[in-house]
Amino acid sequence: MTGYKKRTVILIIGLIALLGLVGCGKKGEYGSLSEEEKIDKGLDAFEHLKNGKIEMKNHLKYELKSPQEGQQSKFDATLTFKGDFEESPDHLLGVYYDGKNKNDFYNDAISHYSKNVNDSEWVNYTENSKRLRYRKPIGINREAIEFLKTKKKDIKVTDDKDSFTLVYETDDVKLLGANGDILVGGSYNGPIYTDNDTNDKLKIELTVSKKGFKPMSVKYTCEQESPQITVNFKGSFKYSKQNSGVRVEVPSGISNAASK
Repeated sequence: MTGYKKRTVILIIGLIALLGLVGCGKKGEYGSLSEEEKIDKGLDAFEHLKNGKIEMKNHLKYELKSPQEGQQSKFDATLTFKGDFEESPDHLLGVYYDGKNKNDFYNDAISHYSKNVNDSEWVNYTENSKRLRYRKPIGINREAIEFLKTKKKDIKVTDDKDSFTLVYETDDVKLLGANGDILVGGSYNGPIYTDNDTNDKLKIELTVSKKGFKPMSVKYTCEQESPQITVNFKGSFKYSKQNSGVRVEVPSGISNAASK
């Protein structure tokens, strides 16, 4: 083989190797991961989300089939929350809009406080919210991530240019009756699934950046049908300043809050 031919062969081999590296990506980067590894990376990203800013936009629509006297039979509104959070220890502080009023909102690991933005005194709603202990506008709870780790075979991965999304869907009424409080608790306004439901659906979408595996957003699409209520819910959460050291200070006046 002449020198020219040898150089040509070496050049071709080098190009093939380079293309292979570009196509596969470096070890640990998104392009080099298997489907299961992408799921692990995505779930780990949310599990290790320690602090940041969060913005919620939910749409809740429900109808009570046999409302009691004084109960609102129909509800259809967009609900929002914007604030800061940190976990371990858990603190969440921001402004929540319930469709009519804007309220200052503070939540820690065991307590829930709120007040109208124009009021000076906080109210402690911890006793009322104990049975809904997973419900706070955080996007997704760590307990939900732990649950999803047991359902990796049911999670699909979709690709976008700079991000990827883990998609989990179920219409298992019994599963949602037993675990729905964990799975949709982070949505704050999602359905309260029960074993008596006749038809339930849940879709969770967790979006993560391909570069750095940073949690970007959470979306919920939920349906609930029971003898008592029909619910349609869509939730959207966006994160910013993830793991940048955001701190949440306990608001003044919390220690004197009256219980309700």
